[in-house]
Amino acid sequence: ARPTFCRLTDEQKLTDVWICSFQVSATDPDQEADQTALRYSLHGQGAGGEFTIDERTGRIYAQRRLDREERPAWRFLVLATDEGGAGLTGFADVLLEVQDVNDNAPFFPCPALEVDGCFVGQVPENSPADTSVMEMRAMDLDDPNEGKNAMLTYSIIKNVRNEINLNLFSINASTGTIYTVLRSLDREVEDRYLVVVEARDGGGLAGTGTATIMVSDVNDHPPVFTQRLYTTQVTEDLEVNSEVLVVSATDGDEGENAVVTFSIVGGDEDRKFFVETDKVNRRGLIKLKKKVDFEKPHERTFNLTLKAEDADFFSLAYCLVQVEDSNDHAPVFFPQFYESPAMSEDVPVGTIVAQVTASDLDSGQNGRFSYSIAKESDPYSQFLVDQSGWVVVADSLDREKISQHRIMVLATDAGSPPLTGTAIVMVTILDINDNGPEFEVSYKPVVWENTPAPQAVRMNETSLLLHATDRDTSTNGGPFSIRLLMLTSDATNFNLTDFRNGSAAVTALRTFDRERQKEYHLPILMIDSGSPPMSSTSTLTVVIGDRNDHPHSPGHSNFIVYSYEGILPTTALGRVQSPDLDDWSEKVYRFEGKPSRLFSLNQSSGQLSIREGAPPGWYRLQVRVSDRTWPDVTSTAQVEVRELKQDALQNAASVRISNLTVEQFFNGDGGEESRFSRLGRMLAELLQTLPENVQIFSVGDGGRRGEKALDVWFAAHGSPYYKAEKLHGYVAANKAELEAMLGASISQVGVDDCPSTDCSQSGGCSSDVTFSQAPTALSTGNTSLVSLSASSTARCGCKAREAIHLPCSAYPTNPCLNGGTCQDGPLGYRCKCPPMFDGPECQQTKHSFGGQGYAWFPPIMPCFQSHISLEFLAESANGLLLYNGPLGSAQSGEQEDFIAVELRNGVPALSINHGSGTLTLQLPPKSIVTDRRWHRLDIISDGKVVQLVLDQCAGVVVNELEGVGADAQETDESGCRAAGETPGNQRYLNVFQPLQLGGVKETSPHRRYRSFTGCIRNLVVDSQVYDLASPGESVDSSPGCRLTDGVCVTAAGPSCGVQASCLADWGSFSCECHPGYTGHKCDKAVPEFSFDSGSVVRYQLRGGGSSRRTNIQLLLRTRATSGTLLSVASREANEYIVLEIMEGHLSVRTNLGDGAHALRLPGQQVDIGQWVLVRLSRQDNLFTLQLEQGGGSREIRARLGSRREIVVHPASVMVGSGPNTGDKVDFQGCLRDVRFNGQVLPLDGQSRDLVTVLERRAVTPGCSSDACSSHPCRSPLRCIDLWRKHQCRCPGSQVTVTDDSGQQRCVPSPCGSTSCRNGGVCQALSPDSYRCRCQDGFRGQRCELGQVKGHRLAALSPSSILAISMCLLVFFAVLVAVTVWNQKGSRNKFRKRGVYHIPAEHESWEDIRENILNYNEEGGGEQDQNGYDITELKRPLCSSLSQSSSCTTAPLIKSSPGYADAASGSRSHVDFKSYVSRIIWEADNDGEAFPPDAYHVWCVEGSGSSAGSLSSLGSAGGDESEFVYDRLSRWGPKFQVLSDMYDRPQLGLTYRDAVAYMQRSHSRDPLPQHH
Repeated sequence: ARPTFCRLTDEQKLTDVWICSFQVSATDPDQEADQTALRYSLHGQGAGGEFTIDERTGRIYAQRRLDREERPAWRFLVLATDEGGAGLTGFADVLLEVQDVNDNAPFFPCPALEVDGCFVGQVPENSPADTSVMEMRAMDLDDPNEGKNAMLTYSIIKNVRNEINLNLFSINASTGTIYTVLRSLDREVEDRYLVVVEARDGGGLAGTGTATIMVSDVNDHPPVFTQRLYTTQVTEDLEVNSEVLVVSATDGDEGENAVVTFSIVGGDEDRKFFVETDKVNRRGLIKLKKKVDFEKPHERTFNLTLKAEDADFFSLAYCLVQVEDSNDHAPVFFPQFYESPAMSEDVPVGTIVAQVTASDLDSGQNGRFSYSIAKESDPYSQFLVDQSGWVVVADSLDREKISQHRIMVLATDAGSPPLTGTAIVMVTILDINDNGPEFEVSYKPVVWENTPAPQAVRMNETSLLLHATDRDTSTNGGPFSIRLLMLTSDATNFNLTDFRNGSAAVTALRTFDRERQKEYHLPILMIDSGSPPMSSTSTLTVVIGDRNDHPHSPGHSNFIVYSYEGILPTTALGRVQSPDLDDWSEKVYRFEGKPSRLFSLNQSSGQLSIREGAPPGWYRLQVRVSDRTWPDVTSTAQVEVRELKQDALQNAASVRISNLTVEQFFNGDGGEESRFSRLGRMLAELLQTLPENVQIFSVGDGGRRGEKALDVWFAAHGSPYYKAEKLHGYVAANKAELEAMLGASISQVGVDDCPSTDCSQSGGCSSDVTFSQAPTALSTGNTSLVSLSASSTARCGCKAREAIHLPCSAYPTNPCLNGGTCQDGPLGYRCKCPPMFDGPECQQTKHSFGGQGYAWFPPIMPCFQSHISLEFLAESANGLLLYNGPLGSAQSGEQEDFIAVELRNGVPALSINHGSGTLTLQLPPKSIVTDRRWHRLDIISDGKVVQLVLDQCAGVVVNELEGVGADAQETDESGCRAAGETPGNQRYLNVFQPLQLGGVKETSPHRRYRSFTGCIRNLVVDSQVYDLASPGESVDSSPGCRLTDGVCVTAAGPSCGVQASCLADWGSFSCECHPGYTGHKCDKAVPEFSFDSGSVVRYQLRGGGSSRRTNIQLLLRTRATSGTLLSVASREANEYIVLEIMEGHLSVRTNLGDGAHALRLPGQQVDIGQWVLVRLSRQDNLFTLQLEQGGGSREIRARLGSRREIVVHPASVMVGSGPNTGDKVDFQGCLRDVRFNGQVLPLDGQSRDLVTVLERRAVTPGCSSDACSSHPCRSPLRCIDLWRKHQCRCPGSQVTVTDDSGQQRCVPSPCGSTSCRNGGVCQALSPDSYRCRCQDGFRGQRCELGQVKGHRLAALSPSSILAISMCLLVFFAVLVAVTVWNQKGSRNKFRKRGVYHIPAEHESWEDIRENILNYNEEGGGEQDQNGYDITELKRPLCSSLSQSSSCTTAPLIKSSPGYADAASGSRSHVDFKSYVSRIIWEADNDGEAFPPDAYHVWCVEGSGSSAGSLSSLGSAGGDESEFVYDRLSRWGPKFQVLSDMYDRPQLGLTYRDAVAYMQRSHSRDPLPQHH
């Protein structure tokens, strides 16, 4: 029998705490059963997990703490099996209930959909006491049936009290319902309350919840106008529906209770106004309903009563509307037409013509008017009208000009805009006899020479007689009396017959010769019949007609033609000369022989033209001249075409020669050499160059205000072109000799129009020179110059400070110097420079001097408020740093302006002369600068007061107390600053000679200076940095600084890397990374970070730095017009410096203790959405703002206040925000590489050694833009992200058009594939128009016109052609013989019975195919399938390798390890390679064989290479020589001598070698830039 339990269901109750066990039992009904052999097992819920059972005793164990709230009951099955678990089984169903204990505190469940809070209740304001607000229901997870475990009691533990400390709310302890206690809820005072409610169970556990009680609005407040009385003014011409006034009201209620409606309830009986209600903003817009008229008295003032009302309440206000008169009535004349009595043309001035009257209905200014006369009705200003309307005669009348005047009188009022009325006054003029007779037409009769006398003189083609006329009326006219006055000898040759009818005949009394006199002038007296009669004398010019009675003779013409960069369009040169005393003869001009294709000749005028593309060279032309009467003659013309390079224009010099004309300059006097030729020859002698190297390419009129002068422009070259300062210097030094040679005075060396231009009201003056691109011909007699014309104009203003940087393409040549690369930046071009060229335009900023020389540079052109600075490192106590002034002895009348800076016994001294006396400034003896350190000198001038400052007075002690109003102590600057006034009245420095650094070229005994030993760097004149790389002339000087540059370069390259500037001192250096880079070698790009409103980074600096200097540098990108970039402040924050953006411009605000000051850079804006480099530097109170590299309009400098110190609090440095000084605006945009006094301020929040980040808020990495994320463009327009700004454009090449409704749409572009020719780029302007941007060398509307560049052609004589032909024949004969010999040898080799066989030892050649085939021939590709001929690699002149006893054998070349492995798998490959190596070895060791063909350009003499000739190949320098030597050595013994030339001992690394190496590295590795 099965075991049975005592009960079928066993129920147990357990508390939900740890319990050890409970037991079930079963019995086996079998009589002989062993009750101890029963085995229990547990099944169902919790079996094996929460519960286990002892299989022998039946005791059940709980394995973990039971939780009723997790599971209140368990039900499982217990099995009992007899016979030790192998017999029959009985079961029992066990139900286990978990009894509750109070282990859960009450809590308030939060509804998931509530927005304002978990528990929100609503109650209207002013609700009575005991108003139910809301119900707070808590939950308790304990068993509610188990005692008081879940019985909850509610209470308020944090209530809200009113002003008398009474609770506002109560709660029902049982239900949790919250009630109001008092009737004191006012939404307008508080609309939201927070009440904390506690729920506590019977066991003492409690939970809290916060009730949010929202007080809802009831309409308990009336709307109230913001003003009780409104006043406004309107003009009477205000349009209907125009806004008159905006009134507003407030309502303490909200929602529907606060909806206010406005209306006019009084004062507008004629309904001139109405009100529109803006319910959202509670505003009423009073608008005009009908036009008002000021001229109506009752419409000049309106007193309106306004009403504002909500659903229950209203209030009133009053509005006074004043109507102002507008100028809506023009003056009106009455009458509008006046007719004056006729008056004689000789009436006196002041005669009254008429009086006009006008009126104007307007009042005030609009009603006041003035009279005037329209200019078009009185062109000669013969009448005027006064303000009373009287029209009078103002000037003499002339009936012959105007016989009847129609005067338009205007009445113009004073309104705005003024209105005008008109009236017409008619005046008829009566004639008087005030004009004498005159010729009816302009006569110029012709009398032919050699015609026998007498002969009638024909007046013109239509008349034989002379006719007279009179401009007066007929009563004052004819009949006329006409007589020939015998006042001159010309009149005796003619006779005049008067016919008394207004005509006369003239007769010639003798025969004339035109070559003796060409014209005769006859005075003829004519008298009219007026009363009194008037007479006049006119001159009749009789021209003697030419007969071809003299032969013409041959002539010679010289034409000098300059083609700019070899581009020469078709140009008229001038007339071919053929002297002839007859000037009316018609000649015919024809080329002698075969016409030249480069020239054209006008057969009738003799005008010679050169055609487009003519190459440079000499051309001699012969022209046959015939005149159909005399024998033909042959004239000659010599045309010299010279190429004018861009370098010539860049280095052009000029002189202005007084009292000289173009004709006098080109024509020789009495057969002498012309001044043109003499000047070129003299310049060549002065410059010690060949005459053909001097190019006088432009001559033009340089006269001003009636003066006669000639401007001559010229260039000269040796290998490169001489710089303009050298040419000007040599001309100035030898001016007297040149004047004597020319026989004329040189008024200017370097044409400059500034001396004759008044620029006193501006910042300076500069002379701009432009050269026309089209050549012009200057023809005078036998010589013609065809070249570019020069134009010089003076421009007022400080050019150095106002210069604007344009894109790279706007400059004809690269604006970046010394090999720098021009790149377009956001503010114009920027330069990427090679190492060691640190100027903004890649200038070489340093120059060395050895103590025995000098260097010439362009002259100083300072502005009127000038600032010159330079730095120097001196090795000697005496020496000239800078001199600009006369080179030779000053002649009388010449300017003596000069400036000189020198060291005297180790102390700087300045001498300056503005033309009226010399000022000398000398620092005291204690200011010695010969300490092998860099020192700086500043020369500051306002035209009168000049200052010399040493080292910016940085060593002077300044003691200033912090705070506004603190007295500044006097500072002793006598040791570093000297000042004085220049004598006389001249205020500005005018120099044109070259600037001389380090010494002067001794050309004058009057000024002697000792040369300087040391280095000069950073010469800056008014923000423009001098390039010290290539002086015009130099002796004992070199670019760079030999004393310091050695530490900046190593054999491996620049010491600081390619992205840094090396700041070198004596024996030491430091590296300054370029903007955007960091790291030890400045090779790491600095990341960018984005700032938004509220973004800020605040730092703690270690080491306060100098109180007198501040330097800030950063890269920014923004479109915000305002924002603070960086700020620092003192400890009390009453002194500060704030770098910011104001209205899109870079600005600085500062207070150094003497009040707030500001400086703005107006020239450029930075809110353009691109990366811009920003700099601020301060020395004392001198602030400088720079964009990019500064200079021109990208830089501004000014002194702000008088205080000079600020002690920066180390924890006040902030980026992106600033102190509360004025209108503080956070920066929005991106920043990168922020530096303060040379320290990098990290934006990533990571502190550095000397900088600690105190606060960083809302700064994110990167600089992204999502301008197109909102899809702002409608299809089909596409959104273009322009970085935080978008633009809608049409896709592809389509054009955007805007229709009448303002909608944009896309239409096809008018540009087609053939719209622009010759590579031009088509740019669509509208749907039906476009323009072409042509490439260089092309022009025209469609780029269809090209500029042909002429190339020099070598002229070959007949003998040369014959010699070349013979050489070619010999060469072809030798070539044929060698080819036949080779073919014979190659065909016999390996050929047996006409069939080719490959020897056994060369079986591997079967796999080598001949792969050079003529595939362009028909069937050529087929040979590739069966052509296996290897004879192309055989050594010539040897028929067989095995039988060639004359050929030298070579050892086999061992394969490299890499090939050895491959060879193991293919023996044939090794054999073939060895065979080829043997062939090459034999060719190299055959002394009788010709060298193999090879071509390599080693050096080109005179082309700018470092090797000037073949003998200097060894100095080509560096690693390249080793490479060349190794390569030549491998080429065999025939190149041994040439390779030995490169095998030179290694020299030390020079400065030039290092710079050359860095330039090569620079060209191979482009430098990155900030974008």
